[in-house]
Amino acid sequence: MARVKYAAAGSPVAHSLSPLLFGLVVSNLEKFGKKIPISMKHTDVELVETKGIEDALGWGYSGHSPHVPIWQYTGAPFGKYRTEALMARAIQSAMEIEEPDSRLDSKYESEIILGTSPQLTAAGELPEIPSQWLDKEVWLNLTSPLKHQLSSEAVSTIDESMKLQSVNALRWDGQGWWCAGVDGLGVVSVAQYHGVDVQSGAVLGLRGGGGASRSTAYAWLNAGGRIRLFEGRRTLELPFDFEEEISQKSLDFTVDFDGGPERISSFQSCPFQLNPNYHAVEGDYEHRVQLMEKSPFDGRWMLAAQHLEAWRNLWAPQYADYLPSLGLLLTQLLHAENVLFENA
Repeated sequence: MARVKYAAAGSPVAHSLSPLLFGLVVSNLEKFGKKIPISMKHTDVELVETKGIEDALGWGYSGHSPHVPIWQYTGAPFGKYRTEALMARAIQSAMEIEEPDSRLDSKYESEIILGTSPQLTAAGELPEIPSQWLDKEVWLNLTSPLKHQLSSEAVSTIDESMKLQSVNALRWDGQGWWCAGVDGLGVVSVAQYHGVDVQSGAVLGLRGGGGASRSTAYAWLNAGGRIRLFEGRRTLELPFDFEEEISQKSLDFTVDFDGGPERISSFQSCPFQLNPNYHAVEGDYEHRVQLMEKSPFDGRWMLAAQHLEAWRNLWAPQYADYLPSLGLLLTQLLHAENVLFENA
């Protein structure tokens, strides 16, 4: 049985739902029994509040976190009894849900089919991730401001995330560190889940210049789509050349990573808009589902999608076929959040 230590690291992280998503995915995999050697009993879940990548990696080695945050969803320190007990109760309740809510389900495939794209690495240069777990593994999700900080030859990358300065997932397999950037794959997955045909050249409206924006631009192009850039707080700088979509063609999907008060008219007319941010929600399950149905889509869509992509590409590619669907994971997340809200 593999023992996994997992943490979401960055600053701030007290609002992070990634630990809850991690527990939900593990619990979904537990249902397959001995086919998959992982269980909640053999996992440790933490939050690492830090502005430096060194502290995140240090936690991976030593298990020490310089600061234990008060988790927003329990009002108690993360890793302490109250938080652990409430999270276990929330996950147990969510596991009673075995089908996605019909309002969050999709008749479209969210599987990402990669096409041609700007190549940052010579063919064959990227190594392959180990296909089996070792006895002790460490997995990390990185959020702001850590995504652009990792640049080390001691870390093996399975994609272009270090060159794009958009690393948001790490894995220590007992022998070395591996990294990936899955924010962009999450955006593509959400778009395709809602029926946007990225592979056929769908046009993405994109504002923002950070790591998630770079990851999204690369993944969208890599899936066969086209991009129209909009001015934001920071200019989007990419380490490759691409032809921007400058025609008057309407946008098929939009993401505003800046999220400022200035509204873009062509975004407002697009039927599929994604707000990458998410906040704690009050209200019952029905209210939560109603919020998820509306465009701009809540950031939980992107969060759940990129979390699944981390499992699929970096942490457990050998078990990709056993992962829950995006709709099911989001449905379970809303149920779990509602349990936490009722018991907080």
